[in-house]
Amino acid sequence: MDRMIHTALNSLKMILQNQQITSQNISNASVIGYRKDANSEFGTAYLNGEDQLNARVFATRQIGVFSNQQGELESTENPLDVAINGNGFFIVQPRVGDVALSRRGDFSIDQEGQLKDGDGSLVLGNDLQPIVIPAFRKIEISSEGEIRIAALEAPQDAPLQLIATLGTNNGEELDLEKGPDGFIRAKVEVDEQGQENTPALEATGKVFMISNYLEKSNVNPVEELIMTLEHQRNYETHVKFIDLAKQMDEGGSSLMRIPE
Repeated sequence: MDRMIHTALNSLKMILQNQQITSQNISNASVIGYRKDANSEFGTAYLNGEDQLNARVFATRQIGVFSNQQGELESTENPLDVAINGNGFFIVQPRVGDVALSRRGDFSIDQEGQLKDGDGSLVLGNDLQPIVIPAFRKIEISSEGEIRIAALEAPQDAPLQLIATLGTNNGEELDLEKGPDGFIRAKVEVDEQGQENTPALEATGKVFMISNYLEKSNVNPVEELIMTLEHQRNYETHVKFIDLAKQMDEGGSSLMRIPE
């Protein structure tokens, strides 16, 4: 009976983690470019005893799995808003942590002229350096991420000047995961000697962008609410399973009790 209870308790732990992921997705449903966390990636691990058979089986989760489904595009008429259509990511420097990937395209310019996204992360160019934009009368961002401006001192009929190109990565050559800070980075690789190595992010390009648009999160609030109800039903089922195992154990013990 202890194995039944152990299995049920392990399942309850997974249900709790799924509920936490679902709650996280719902709370970020309105965040621009948010990639929803996935809660269906499981594996199996065995607890081995020395010179013994496998006694326990554990369900394990792949940490950092996320959905890369395209979010809905929304027109904003803001020339600094950029949405990625299809695969790919912007390369950004978060306020804390290493260089990362993001789908957030609600850009703005701070007092120092640096291009930032709505989270406050610096947007990097294809040289992986922060993009600094001079004062301008007009700005345009092309589908390839080229940023062109009409400088304040330039003649009215002067062509737009190329000042930078958005750093992007198509994400096809990297094994990606989402970290606890919500940013996407390459998974740490472990070589044969046990040394950890984090692949460097490069500006690969090959990403199609649409200016004057923003990509909403790819979270479907209705689906997440349904998942919440499903988690609750699964929780109640496993609690009943534990109670049933307890009753069976008590019944078996009473049958084996020596009569007085």
